[in-house]
Amino acid sequence: MRTLKNLWHQICRDKLFTAIYIFGTALTLATVTVIAVMMWNKVAPVYPEYQRDNTVYVNSLKTIEKTDNGNMTRQGNLGLSTIKDFIFTLPHHDIATAYIDDWDNHYAQRPDGGRDIELRRKPADPAFFQLFNFKFLAGKPWGQAEFDSGLRVAVLGDRTARKIFGATEPEQLTGRRFTLDFVEYTVCGIVKEGTPTETVSYAGVIIPYTSLSGFNNETLELWGSYCVALRTDDKDGIRRALKEKQERYNSSHDDIEISFFDQPVDSVVLGLSGNTSIEGFNLTDILLAGTASLLVLLLVPALNLSGIIWGRMEGRLPEMGVRKAFGANRSTLLSMVLWENLCLTIAGGIIGFAAAFLMLKFGITDLFVTGNRADESIVTNEMVLSGQIIIFIFLVCCLLNIMSALVPAWRSLRKPIVESLKEN
Repeated sequence: MRTLKNLWHQICRDKLFTAIYIFGTALTLATVTVIAVMMWNKVAPVYPEYQRDNTVYVNSLKTIEKTDNGNMTRQGNLGLSTIKDFIFTLPHHDIATAYIDDWDNHYAQRPDGGRDIELRRKPADPAFFQLFNFKFLAGKPWGQAEFDSGLRVAVLGDRTARKIFGATEPEQLTGRRFTLDFVEYTVCGIVKEGTPTETVSYAGVIIPYTSLSGFNNETLELWGSYCVALRTDDKDGIRRALKEKQERYNSSHDDIEISFFDQPVDSVVLGLSGNTSIEGFNLTDILLAGTASLLVLLLVPALNLSGIIWGRMEGRLPEMGVRKAFGANRSTLLSMVLWENLCLTIAGGIIGFAAAFLMLKFGITDLFVTGNRADESIVTNEMVLSGQIIIFIFLVCCLLNIMSALVPAWRSLRKPIVESLKEN
């Protein structure tokens, strides 16, 4: 309580210092918050990818063909035969879904003849709706029968549905028809649309990949356009099983060698590296690099705030001298100064967090998203207001406070009582 009274007295006495300190802290914390939210939501369980902790991915295949003219290397996504022979037969998983990671431009034609709607499409199989927890606002997902028949049915995201059909209740859209790239589809369900930060599950429209023109269910190609996500409680076991399949295949073929790299990879590797074909991924190195980047990011504002605090401490030397004369030791005074500055840092952190929240909600993340973009906010309240983000920002406030206040406060408090009182 005494510290708070001292802080209030200092605020009233030095309003300019307080304003500059809080503004500088708020600006720094707003920047840190935006970066933290974008990084955290690449790996955190968020809608509709709540099962990220138990999900692994296989997206890439490399082959080395041995010919008379030398070796020919190819790398790409998976073919259906590869998925059926190598991936779906793996043990240690209960859900496996194949989908096309389609980030090309696609367009839906509006029934009223208006301007075409640019959207993302996700061709997938029925298990896609089992692995990803979409909230259906109306209708239901297409199932195995529609998938096997290659029917042109679609599940639309609510934002995409509004763009195509206008302000119509979701219940009134099931059974409606629209054209996707000038091919007619029937709406069977409307879901709460995710955001482009969920690169695996996000789409404006989800369709059976069997409905695509030119689809051949009997293709024997090793390569193709497909990716696979699997739910498992034994990531190491499923990785070993795929490695064994790869080795058995290579030992029985003299003219070709295949490699699945270090797949399946988990959501952390996929989110932080951006691909599944990376080898030797080291999370410790990523965390150390992230910590170093954070310290560098905080260094400049910490130095600026340190200079401001130094000037303030010079003005408080008489006060500190009097406190020492009445028995206060150096550690007590240092603790008091740090607590006072921490309160100001937290106040700036709260303002910075609020500013970051507004920036995130109103589109600053467009700078971080490539390809097609949602016209509306791509960041949800769930992403920003998570307990982990709030705890992280509080810890950053404490770190910034120590980096900026410790040295000037310690050096000022080292002065003898007589010298401090002379400043009066």
